[in-house]
Amino acid sequence: MSNSNAALDPELGLRVDALGRAARALGTQWDRAQAEALYEEAEALAERAQASGLADLAEAVLGLAAYLSSFADSALRPNAAQLDQLRALAEAVNDAQQRYRARIDVAVLAPERAAPLPPRPAVHFLGADVAQRELLRARLAPLGYELAACNGVREVEQALEAGVVLALVIGADALAAWLTERRGEAHRDAAARVPLVVLSDRDDIDVRLAAMRCAAESMFVLPDDAARIVPRLASMIADRSEPYRVLVVDDDQSMRLFCASVLRHNHMETRAVATPEEALRALHDFTPDVILADLYMPNLSGFELLALFRAHPRTAFTPVVLLSGDADMEKRFAALHIGGDDYLTKPIRPRHLVAAVTSRARRARWMRRELLAVH
Repeated sequence: MSNSNAALDPELGLRVDALGRAARALGTQWDRAQAEALYEEAEALAERAQASGLADLAEAVLGLAAYLSSFADSALRPNAAQLDQLRALAEAVNDAQQRYRARIDVAVLAPERAAPLPPRPAVHFLGADVAQRELLRARLAPLGYELAACNGVREVEQALEAGVVLALVIGADALAAWLTERRGEAHRDAAARVPLVVLSDRDDIDVRLAAMRCAAESMFVLPDDAARIVPRLASMIADRSEPYRVLVVDDDQSMRLFCASVLRHNHMETRAVATPEEALRALHDFTPDVILADLYMPNLSGFELLALFRAHPRTAFTPVVLLSGDADMEKRFAALHIGGDDYLTKPIRPRHLVAAVTSRARRARWMRRELLAVH
């Protein structure tokens, strides 16, 4: 469990504190030798935090390491905007460190006794309806899936932390608890990595709204959808086993390396290119689930690049997330108006980048599944 591991590793907190301070100072006064040293330290601390189960801390430190890597091994010197990005990433490390310290305090004052977890990955069910649970169990068994019935939100969170949840099915009676009792961003991130569906005995607007607020990918209404549940769950599980593919198009080398490193650490396959010409060539052997594109590039604007992607048969319906250092709302509206799916303003925090890409990629694959099911 992450709390107990954190309590047993006080040195990690001290070193992360020192890393954050040094990175903030580096953002004010650049020193290449110091950048190289901080990059190596950040890499080591990211691995250590990950091994301790501190996913949010590991992500923040990795984002800093990824950004430093683009300068540590080259003669590139960051400009003012890039130094702003470095300071923002250092602040993200500090924020994660504060959450980490709060978790240590809770663990020391009130250590929790972990509930037993299934020994093997399984489909997990949260709900009190025995008929729904047994229907799932009976229909999953022929495909070789086990069903684990959870007694509460905390038990689901423990299973998510342990990585044993193939898919999560929530009964309509448990939606309110799932919406209100989840403890933090780390658990929300873990939940986002597994398929989540809702099972209900009635089809009404309140249940559908609650399912939407839970970010459920599908809702099944019994008895009409009984035959559809398990085949759809199986396709979702298979879908999650294949990494999301992301094409990054940005003329800024540091931003390309940053995006690629953060996304790869989150188990996504990336292709990073510097020009629109390279992006179009990449489509010959790389079909992205999401495209990240800089809004401002030499010779071609992000708006024009977006139009090219929308006209290309392989990316006509691919989500495009535009990246820009310009916070002008009019440009954001213009980007969305011509077919952009999201707009991220630099400096970009790793958590925001991962969330934007994951949600768009998941939606794109869901739409493909639904279209195939119809036909």
